[in-house]
Amino acid sequence: MEGLRDAVHDGLSWLADTTDLDRLAIAAIFGDVAAYLDDQRVRDTVLDCVLQELPRSGRMVLVSHSLGTVVAMDLLTRLDPAVEVELLVTAGSPLGLDGVYERLISGGPYRPDRVARWLNAWCPIDPVTIGCPLGDRWQDGPDEVPVVNATGRAHDIDEYLAHAEVAQEIGISLCSPAWTAPHA
Repeated sequence: MEGLRDAVHDGLSWLADTTDLDRLAIAAIFGDVAAYLDDQRVRDTVLDCVLQELPRSGRMVLVSHSLGTVVAMDLLTRLDPAVEVELLVTAGSPLGLDGVYERLISGGPYRPDRVARWLNAWCPIDPVTIGCPLGDRWQDGPDEVPVVNATGRAHDIDEYLAHAEVAQEIGISLCSPAWTAPHA
């Protein structure tokens, strides 16, 4: 069963790489991602709203999911330089689709310089992660954690965070001796 799942995922990833399937899927299936990427007013409003809630200095662990991973990548280009991103977690991410990463503010699949560590968790049966693993496309990409989420809950953030290898990385970053809580 695992071999079949991997073969289907690999086949769909190949289709996304060699056709316009990813752009069509984003428009048809991932309406929220399309709205964010296609409408500059939506993008600016989302980024401004999130930036108002983030610290202006200190260390930060940034955990993102689904469309939030796209927002997080754009957000990293606008964070105050005094903010140090200790860990970026992307879970259930569409960042492997060229129709997504080509439209990021950074302009492509480039690991953000300001991120000390990056962990990408993806599930082969999560349709949003069709372009994963990201290391195939992203220069100096993330550490990858393929996980097995429950059928019917393959895209749920609770499923991703329940995996020890994901939770442990977050815990290590938050509990490191150099950690100080960020100030807004």
